[in-house]
Amino acid sequence: MANHGKGDTDRDTVEVNVGYDGIDGKNAAMDTAVEVVREFESLEVVTIRISREDWAELDDHPEIRYIEKNGQTGA
Repeated sequence: MANHGKGDTDRDTVEVNVGYDGIDGKNAAMDTAVEVVREFESLEVVTIRISREDWAELDDHPEIRYIEKNGQTGA
């Protein structure tokens, strides 16, 4: 469930890809999300918007493999 009251401006949030292990990792990512952008069915990865202040807390979760800022590739 998203925390819609947190990080309401673009300045306070960032779109990230979160790699997780297991349901506890996914739940931690989803609970931290201000907005869920995409869930990948074949990978344990979600793209979410989180508040910048929650990044470090989520990164410390034992079932979070990585958090990286989502970027666009040029074509």
